[in-house]
Amino acid sequence: MYHKPLQRSIFLLFFCSLWVQAQDTTKYRPSGTYFIQLATTALSTSNRTAFWLQANQYGIIPSTPQNALLSAGVYYAIPLSKKWTIDAAVAGVGQSNNPDYKGIISEGYLRLKFKKWELYGGRKREYIGLSDTLLGMGSMVSSTNALPIPQVRFGTYDFIPIIGKWVWVKGYWVHGWFENSRPFVKNALLHQKGLYVRLGGNKSPLVLHAGVNHSVQWGGYAETFRQDNGAMSRYGYYENSWLGYRGVVSGMSMAEYAVAYPGRVIVFDQNRVGNHLGTIDLGLQVRFKAFDLFAYRQIMFEDGSLFYRLQAADSFNGLRWLNKKRSDPAFYLSRVTVEFLSTIDQGGAEFMDTDPRKRGRDNYFNNSQYQDGWMYFGRTLGTPFIIPDSELKKSVRRNALGFTNNRVEVGHLGLAGRIHRRTSWELKLSASRNYGTYIMPYYKTLDQFSGYLRIGTQLKWLKGGELSGAVAYDDGRILDSTLGGFVSFRKTGTF
Repeated sequence: MYHKPLQRSIFLLFFCSLWVQAQDTTKYRPSGTYFIQLATTALSTSNRTAFWLQANQYGIIPSTPQNALLSAGVYYAIPLSKKWTIDAAVAGVGQSNNPDYKGIISEGYLRLKFKKWELYGGRKREYIGLSDTLLGMGSMVSSTNALPIPQVRFGTYDFIPIIGKWVWVKGYWVHGWFENSRPFVKNALLHQKGLYVRLGGNKSPLVLHAGVNHSVQWGGYAETFRQDNGAMSRYGYYENSWLGYRGVVSGMSMAEYAVAYPGRVIVFDQNRVGNHLGTIDLGLQVRFKAFDLFAYRQIMFEDGSLFYRLQAADSFNGLRWLNKKRSDPAFYLSRVTVEFLSTIDQGGAEFMDTDPRKRGRDNYFNNSQYQDGWMYFGRTLGTPFIIPDSELKKSVRRNALGFTNNRVEVGHLGLAGRIHRRTSWELKLSASRNYGTYIMPYYKTLDQFSGYLRIGTQLKWLKGGELSGAVAYDDGRILDSTLGGFVSFRKTGTF
């Protein structure tokens, strides 16, 4: 259940790649790409990096301004046949001013692909859920705000047809490992799975999407519980047996097993094993000749309460407009995204364990067992607008592990386009209302604004090179007021 399955998977794929390179590759030639990027976030009016300069960047931009960020990466693919491919990637970033980590491996994996199926081990960038991946806020539970978690993943990386060209499915199954440097639980594990269905062909004017994703923190060791009598945990160790894994996968109550196997199911796990959370996703895509519209909705769940109240107010809703025609060569608006997020309901203000319809106060991203919360290396794994307590303005911090402000409402607007052919631009504007938590509410709602503008241009004198700059601004009661800048040069190429 720990790192051996990941290591074995990587070694197996590695030896397969060596065997392939020894074969005749004249028909299926290997190919690769690379990138090198030098950037700075030191242009800041405070000792923190502005929100939209660091959010949804896969955890590579620290919350403290950096004089220099140097990142580089390589991707390499070896075709075995028309259907089989082995590919790998490695990327890292060096940070000049980060007191915790001067350098990190931001991505590194080895993957075996068959048609649209994949098996890989390592750390790979993924996007989970139905929403706009470019200009949006990010999915509710699994956004792109943190480093990818090391994992073994099996499933499809794209939709595959199961009934003609009208019914398509996409699914995955994951076993992963959280970092061992967590302040409360060490050696925690990740279980993750998802299944999505698409109705409509590649050229259909109307396409329906629906799916569900499920994530679980489980296993691990907490020093805090080491001295108990084994009732709450087994002297600090959480459930990590195959019986426990059965409960992790199903999400079902372990109460019947506690009766059938006295002493084998600890008190913490008699409800459910681990910290469960996920979303139910719906999407509608309408294709016109001149543009596409994509409407989406995510409904969050953390325990059984929202299964009884799927009409609950907590949801993430968005509409993306995608332009297909370029009418003005000087200025081009390519896409517009409008979104609204609410997490203030959380199944209601009541909690009665004996009544499943009143199991409210879900306390999103917090958990009594995993008290360091739904985060990875200090960054929220879900929507970046639920911010860890340590990142909040000092005047509103509660000096607690996890999240002390998880009841939020956010309105968001994103725009993107081009100026002439070589220059691209993005604009993000977000406004939030913050309520704290049910247990520790703020005395009044606290408002926050965060904005961002990026402009990038392709350099004529260096093929594949891009010079870009961004400015971001935060103002409000949740984050320190900050005006920050980002300057970057990026070179890409093939080999």
